[in-house]
Amino acid sequence: MKLRDTFNRLKERYPRATHHISGTLIAVARYHLAALFILSGATKAIDPFGLSIKLGEYFAAMGLDFLQVFDTVGAILLPSAELLVGFMLLSGVSRRVAAWAAFVGMSFFTLLSLWLAVANPVSDCGCFGEVIRLTNWETFFKNIVFYPFSVILFLTRNRQRAFNPSPIRTVLTYAVLLPASLGPSLYSYTTLPPIDPTPFRIGVNIRHAMTVHENETQTILVYRDRQNGRLHDFSIEDTTWYDTSRWEYVDTRTIGQSTAPEIKAVPMFDETIDRSEEILERKGYTLLFVVNRYDGRYEGAMFSLSDYIHRYDGRVVALSAGALPAALVENGIEPLASDHTVLRTMIQHRTGGAMLLHDGTIMAKWSMNRLPHWEEADHDPLNHVLSDDRTTHEGLLIVLFGLSIALIAVATIRKF
Repeated sequence: MKLRDTFNRLKERYPRATHHISGTLIAVARYHLAALFILSGATKAIDPFGLSIKLGEYFAAMGLDFLQVFDTVGAILLPSAELLVGFMLLSGVSRRVAAWAAFVGMSFFTLLSLWLAVANPVSDCGCFGEVIRLTNWETFFKNIVFYPFSVILFLTRNRQRAFNPSPIRTVLTYAVLLPASLGPSLYSYTTLPPIDPTPFRIGVNIRHAMTVHENETQTILVYRDRQNGRLHDFSIEDTTWYDTSRWEYVDTRTIGQSTAPEIKAVPMFDETIDRSEEILERKGYTLLFVVNRYDGRYEGAMFSLSDYIHRYDGRVVALSAGALPAALVENGIEPLASDHTVLRTMIQHRTGGAMLLHDGTIMAKWSMNRLPHWEEADHDPLNHVLSDDRTTHEGLLIVLFGLSIALIAVATIRKF
């Protein structure tokens, strides 16, 4: 009450100044929170499969295993809700409701991030999906920075109702916001993420990504000049320091930085024999079916694509952490065992998908329900994937999503 009384006295004494300052502060808080909620929601929405796994980890860490049946639904609704709140803040519609939603959401996530930072039940909160990785403490401090903005909006929620648009404009705005909020999650649930943040991106040579690259490092030998006592750096190729009568060894150091492998391993076991090296170093076409959960509905598409790759002397392999049916072997598909975590990283989809390699380089990726149906008898697979460039399609989706946000901002932004 004292704070409110103080503000009211200042408002009576300096009406124009307090109006300008409070209006600017509210606008800054609203747009910063809008950016945070939209970014958080969008980065989760593009990978609902990965988010469902993260939610399952949360439920297990909290002892709420019975809630894991809702991980898929939550992976769709959570980013959709964040996007909707962000769009509401950006557009200025239902400002009192948006202020409540932002305050409750920020309060919950700030307390959750504090618990994660202290207890550390999971190493990564998944706040921005796989696109931006933050430690638990970084997430907590990020929430601490943004939390005051939600408090400002909450305390001024009643004043903001006067700036709500007309009922007709509100209805028209929600007609745009609801599909824009729910659409990305539903679209990504049926296919692969529009942005691939994993090491298994199109264009990556898997064997090269599995090696440590030390070409950026240089070994330096430090010697002391016996004549004047000064230290001198020599490269390891320099032979001057061979003269031990003049140079006294002091230290060895390495400058530069080696690059750790992006991909640590891709297990491909035929009983006890790991076939990964021979498969990943193989020349020509190799089709990898990644089976996260086997679904017989896709057998026809799998067999058709397998036959097509075999026409070009390709090798077809099915990787799974569980048992696979004998029908795959009968259709020329080799079943090999792998690690379920690696498989879910390779293909971020609930049932899995396929990955086409050429000389060990990833040329194309599909979810299991989007396997291509190639019928041309003499059309090389590489021509297919180059003419149907998935990365171009992804870029178009990103541009369209960005334009929709920009249009909402331009159409609704007001003076402070």
